Amino acid sequence: MRPALIWILVADGQKARFLASEKRNEDLVAAMPDMAVPNPPSREQGTERPGRVHESVGARRSAYEPPTDPHRQGKRDFARSVADTLLEKTRAGAFDKLIVVAPPEMLGDLRSFMAPETRDRLIGERAKDYTELTPREIREQLSNDFNV
Repeated sequence: MRPALIWILVADGQKARFLASEKRNEDLVAAMPDMAVPNPPSREQGTERPGRVHESVGARRSAYEPPTDPHRQGKRDFARSVADTLLEKTRAGAFDKLIVVAPPEMLGDLRSFMAPETRDRLIGERAKDYTELTPREIREQLSNDFNV
């Protein structure tokens, strides 16, 4: 019987790394290529000034505010894409257990988009941003809590 293959997803709003751990004392390895999307700040994604709208009664005009912040929406879309990738890999049997490490906002987005069958393999979460750490540093941070 082979040991359980543990995947560690390390993500933020623009980058996701998929690392794998088969044995407790070995370094983590890339399970698949990293996912990344450019997501500039909202100020760089829209027009200079918000558009103007006419009131339905009278001649008054006011600024139109978009219903969502484009930068925040980009992060949500990226979380949905990561969750879809995890679902695809879950169905393919690519991993047995999953640990998710992401900042609180991204973690909440991933939870909301994660399919039940992927969630069933989830053994732990950590609300931190480890995207800039090396695989060895990530393993050291997680080893005591998750036996990676």
